[in-house]
Amino acid sequence: MKKRMLAVILLLALALTLCACGKKSKAVEATPAPAPVETPEPTPDPAEKIAAAAAMFNAGDYSAALAELKALEALGDPQVAWLLGKSFYEGLGTRTDGKRAAEYLQSAASDGVVAARFLLADAADNGSGVRQDKDEAARSYVKFAALADELQPGAPGYGSAMVGLTQCYARGLGVEKNQKFAVEAAKKAAEGEGLTPFDLMTLAAFFDSADTIKITANADAAAAAAGEKPEDARKIDAAKARELYSRAFDAVQTLADAGNLRAQKLLGDFYFDGLGSVERDYAKAMELYTRAGEAGYAPAQARVGYMYQNALGVPADYDLAMEWNSRAAEQGNPQGQEQIGDLYREGLGVTQSLDEASRWYAKAKDGGSERAAAMLDETDIGWAYGGHGAHA
Repeated sequence: MKKRMLAVILLLALALTLCACGKKSKAVEATPAPAPVETPEPTPDPAEKIAAAAAMFNAGDYSAALAELKALEALGDPQVAWLLGKSFYEGLGTRTDGKRAAEYLQSAASDGVVAARFLLADAADNGSGVRQDKDEAARSYVKFAALADELQPGAPGYGSAMVGLTQCYARGLGVEKNQKFAVEAAKKAAEGEGLTPFDLMTLAAFFDSADTIKITANADAAAAAAGEKPEDARKIDAAKARELYSRAFDAVQTLADAGNLRAQKLLGDFYFDGLGSVERDYAKAMELYTRAGEAGYAPAQARVGYMYQNALGVPADYDLAMEWNSRAAEQGNPQGQEQIGDLYREGLGVTQSLDEASRWYAKAKDGGSERAAAMLDETDIGWAYGGHGAHA
């Protein structure tokens, strides 16, 4: 009996042990495996972000670049300030805003971005976003040209700075006119990165101008020494102009389609002058000039006035010419002012008045028009407005 009871007790103990082990096993099985630890993505270095935004800008993706640059603005980086300033000054990926552009450009210039100084000088010269101040513009051009002459490739805005330096030497802004130096700067600019469509157009127009036919002061002698005909040396500029116009056309058209008024006017120039590989088309030019002019862009308004005044693609209409010229002239546009002077000088649609002609030529001269200055000299009473006419 005792043996049987002992056996029962042993069986019960074994059963309880097995039951406990089963529960423990199930508890172990029910415990979830620890989740894998995810390694966080490394935070991009600010310099990498800036480089990526600059690459977008240089590739012409201005809207995307602008969004990235705005996100990086708090870093206080001079390159970011420069690209934001240029974006707002030229209307790249946004509407032009001279005031905001000037703020960014001032910041960039203070931190050593030489290219920003040229746009600030240009703004003071034309009253774009800042008070028009010709004296301040002259001082700014002097400082810019001195710094740009020493600028090395790779500096922020280097290509645009060389475009500005080209204009300084070609037009005598802050330096004496020097065609040789202008061409040297233009060649450097053409190889630079980050050139906007407007930079390309400025360079193309420079190489396309009659004043730049000779690459150096002694191009003929250099060509002869190389066994070439002098006229062959002069073809370098035309070829470079065609290349630059070609690079600019699609980008200008994209900006024009996006509503950039300056681009619309420049696209009109392509069709008006037959630039690059574009066929001359006065009707298309008038359409583009009118679109930008109706939106208030003074240079385009002056072009519309010019076409009506000279019967280019449209019948001559001196009333409309005066209307469009006046719209441009009211904004201080020297071409519009000069063309009003022409109307009064010739008595086209108005009573002929050399007095009025000289008054308008004087305004245009003050705005930088060399032709207006020459017309003052030719106008009989130009002396009364600062010219040197027959009565001087």
